[in-house]
Order: sequence, then C-alpha cells, then structure tokens
Amino acid sequence: MSSLNESKSSAPLRGRPLLTAALGGLGVVYGDIGTSPLYALRACFHGAQSVDPTMENILGILSLILWSLIVIISIKYLLVVMRASNHGEGGVLALMALAIEGRTSKRARWMLIPLGLFAAGLLYGDGMITPAISVLSAVEGLELATPALGKFVIPLSLAILIVLFAFQQRGTSRMASIFGPVMLVWFVSLIVLAIPAIAREPGVLASFNPLLAVSFFVRNQGHAFLILGVVFLVVTGGEALYADMGHFGLRPIRLAWFALVLPSLIINYLGQGALLISDPAAVRNPFYLLAPAWARYPLVILATVATVIASQAVITGAFSLASQAVRLGYSPRLRILHTSADQRGQVYLPLINWALFVAVIGLILVFRSSAALAGAYGMAVSSTMLITTILLYVVARDVWKWGRPTALLIMGCFLLLDIAFVSANGVKLLAGGWLPLAIGIIACVLMTTWQQGRRSLHARLKRKTESVEAFLDRIEAAAPYRVPGAAVYLSAHPDGVPFALLHNLKHNKVLHETVAILRIVTDERPRVHAADRVEIEHFDRGVYRVTARFGFMEHPSMTGILTSCRKQGLDLDADDVFFVLGRETLAVERGAKMSRWRKTVFAWMSRNASDASSHFGLPPDRVMEIGVKLEF
Repeated sequence: MSSLNESKSSAPLRGRPLLTAALGGLGVVYGDIGTSPLYALRACFHGAQSVDPTMENILGILSLILWSLIVIISIKYLLVVMRASNHGEGGVLALMALAIEGRTSKRARWMLIPLGLFAAGLLYGDGMITPAISVLSAVEGLELATPALGKFVIPLSLAILIVLFAFQQRGTSRMASIFGPVMLVWFVSLIVLAIPAIAREPGVLASFNPLLAVSFFVRNQGHAFLILGVVFLVVTGGEALYADMGHFGLRPIRLAWFALVLPSLIINYLGQGALLISDPAAVRNPFYLLAPAWARYPLVILATVATVIASQAVITGAFSLASQAVRLGYSPRLRILHTSADQRGQVYLPLINWALFVAVIGLILVFRSSAALAGAYGMAVSSTMLITTILLYVVARDVWKWGRPTALLIMGCFLLLDIAFVSANGVKLLAGGWLPLAIGIIACVLMTTWQQGRRSLHARLKRKTESVEAFLDRIEAAAPYRVPGAAVYLSAHPDGVPFALLHNLKHNKVLHETVAILRIVTDERPRVHAADRVEIEHFDRGVYRVTARFGFMEHPSMTGILTSCRKQGLDLDADDVFFVLGRETLAVERGAKMSRWRKTVFAWMSRNASDASSHFGLPPDRVMEIGVKLEF
C-alpha cells in the first residue's frame, strides 16, 4: 500500500500526487463498499426478510440507501471521524489509543480498552465474512448468465479464495499497482450500467426526498425495521476509510469519495431501482440484469476481480490489526514477515492468514450463498461503528475540547443511527448475526487475558529481580571474570536487573565487559521520531540500561537500535554482540487476581508464541536463552 500521508508531510498533497494517492485509495480503501451494489439492494427484495418490489417500497428503500451513504459515510466518517488522527493514523485501535492517551484513571481505561478490543475482534469477523460474501456474490452472476453453471458457483468461489490466500505470502506491492486502475474501471462501469435504466424511469430520482424513507417506515412499520438491517449493507466498508487514513491521507480519500465513489454508488443503486420499477421480476439479481446479455460474462469477470481486491483489502487490514495488537501488548508474539523492502506497512502473518482461510472456506460451505451471509455481515460492521462513535465522543471531549452540549448533540445523532442499525441487524442473530459477535467476544477475551497475564507475570518476575545498585555492589564485592565483548539482555521491566542476567552470573560466574539491559517499549502512538528512539542510562562497571521506543505501527529493528546506541557512544557491534533472553515456563496455580481458566489460556498462548529471537530478528548463533519456572 502506498504510504502517502499528508499529515506527515510538510504540505497537503496537490495536483498529480493527490490524484495518484486518490487512485491508489480506490483499490484499497473503497474495495469493500464499492462492491456492495452486487448484493445490497437485491437482499432488500429477495430473501426471508424482503418486501414486495412495489414502486413505493423501491423508492422508500432507495431513499434509505442514499441518505445512509450521505449521513454515515460522507458526514460521520469523512467529515467527523477522520478528524481523529492519531499522529496521522486511523482505525479502531488507533482511536482507542487516542481516547486513553494520558488517562490515569483505571476505571476509564477499564471501560475504553475492552470496547476497543471488542471492536478489533469484530473487524476480524469482517475479515472472515467479506471475502466469502463478496466473491460469492460476484460468481453468482454465472448462474444468471447460464443457469446450468449454477452448480459451479461454490467450487469456483472456493478455487478463487484458495488462490487468493495462497498468494498472500508474496505480498501485495505488485498487485496494489493495478488495484486502483481496476477499481476505477469498476466504478465507471457502475455508472455506465445504470444510466440507461434511469433514463427509462427518471421518476426514480424522487428517492432523494428523505420523506419517502419516512413514509416507507410508516407504511411497513416492523417490517421496515428489519429492512434497515439489510440497507446497512450499503455502508459496510466505512470503517476502511478511517483505518487506511494513514496510508493515503485525508485529502485523497475525501477526493476519491466525493468525486467518483459516492456518485457511482448512488447512480448504480438508482439504476437498479429503476430496473425493478420497470421489471419487478429482476429482483433475482438486479445488478447483473442491468447489463445486456452479451456483457454479463465480462461483467462477472470484472466483478470477481473487484471482489478479490475488496477481499485483499480486509485481509491486509487483519494483518495490520494483528500486528498492532502484538505491539500494544494485547497479543502474544506472532510470526510477522515484511513483504516489501520499501513500504513498512506491508506485513504477512502466516497464522492469521490461514486462520482466515479456514474460516472463509467454512463460511462458504455452511451458508452457500451471499444472501444467507448478509445477516452475519451487517452485525459485524454496525457494532464496530457503534463502538467507534462511543470512543469518538471521548476524543471529542478530551482531545478536541468540545463542550458537552456540542459533543452530545453531534455524537448523540450518530449514536441513534448506530443503535438503530445494530438493533435491526440484531434480529438476525440466529440467522448468522451471532457469528461476528462470537468472534469479537473470543478475540476480546484472548487479548485481555494476554494483557492481564503479562501484567501478572511481570509482577512475579519483578519480585525475582534486584536493583541495579544492589547488583553493582555485589559484583564489586565479589568481582566476576569479565569476558571480552558485549552482551544485550532483553528485559520488560523499567528498572531492576533481569533474571536472565542474575542466573547467568550465578551459574556461569562471568560477565561481558559491556552489559546492556535492553527494554523495548511500544508507545500508544503510531510512530516515534528517530531522535526519541533510544535512551541510554550509564551505570558503573560497564553496565548500561537502554530503552528503545517504537510506535504501535512500527516493527522493532534490533539493527536500528544498535545503530542508535553507537551514535550515542555505546559501542554495540551488530556482528559481535551476544544476546541473552529469558524464557518462562509457567505453572498454573490458584489465585484471586486472575481466574484459573484464564491462567490456563494465558499459559497456552505463551507456549505457542513466536520466540523472541526470531521476532526481533536476532542472529540465532549469538542467542542464549535462560529459563525459569514460575508459578502464577
């Protein structure tokens, strides 16, 4: 993905760079919401909760769709939410970090952190559902073009997804260069397909009147409330605008939306509505029936490519989300591979990739159609948007310094809409809506368990350490043999001597001439300036404490840390330094602070975490691990 970000540059993007960034955003930011016309309007008139395709119902639902796009995406996200820039970065974890920044109240953090983590878990659910529903909805066009091909929809969808997930390890830098142009063709096609239908039924333009949406609710009452959950499908993908703000910048994302994406979506939905007014039988697939018969096979191909791009965007987002969770201390170390030498945001996590793959294949085999998946899809995104609004209220009050009446008025309006959409999707819990909630709850429990477990473990380890002063007094009283070279001891504690150093001295009776106690800290900000990266505290007898700081969007580089140390006078040669790590073997015991089942889960996560040497890129021939058994 592009790393163009106007918030980090000295001046806003203009001219060709702005257009280039906007084009790149089409493929990454708008892939999800841009493929919603494949299934969103169809689901309103075709399925268990559908309404009859009468002119009044068609115009009422179109009015709901148009104003949802305008209010939720254009106003809420583009004009308000995206003001919440965490040093140029967006997304629910960045928003959570911004909301809790500087807060010392345990109660406030206790409330905000689980909300943010639950929303992150819901986005994992989105990453599972989006590829399944998007690819299925595109390939289902084959059945419309040639009914005999209907039996191939599931196998072909599975084949496409197998190839998609298999290629993740190669990275997206090469594919990303064509994402924008392909989606440009897609959005232009949405307009071209719809204009003839609108020209035949210009009365469909009346749906811009919001009173038609009100009359639809008055006329259909409870049934209209159910339809609201289906209408929400048109704004799924809205979170991607905010999450990818750090990659493209606010101006390019806004330009792409208002100049192309919003007009093309509105025109296509109007075209589908016009087609249904003239031919109600087109409810079986109004998107594909907009095209003439000769164009349906090429349209299926284009739609399939567009949905693959949409799927790629959410998969990449899941990788970034998991990487951020590791940095912020809410996840055990995972194997993270950087797939681009030039773009630091491009990462590949094998465990996340194949977990998503298994989940997506399972969803297709169980639900077997895009219509059946619609309920599960809406629940994931609507709940995430609700949590975003709650966190945004905190940011508006504490960071933007809005007055309470202003914050309550604006966020209250958004909150009412979010609650309405969540409630409407909530009635589909038994039809699949339970799935993303279950994923969100499981992910939140795992992340909070890891955080709580590490805190408890650090407290136990701290009791096994001694102060630097006591350590220096001890080696002065009984001077150990000092071997040439330097050793770096990794430690998670801000003070004290790590147990690995104490055990090494106790059992091996030697110390290196230079001893550096290294602590790597992840800040609650996306990136740390190079000048603030490393702090060095010099003690007597060749002992140093090094604190290296990284943002939650950055991957710690041991080579970079050692280079910064040399610049500050601490000579640690990357080709000669020796690394010593501590490894804990955990034995679960009963305790009041953490339940036994959570301790058992934490111990399992700890055993299966990626080892520190590979996580930090340490040379395996210069690493020694010293173990300790801990009861916690």
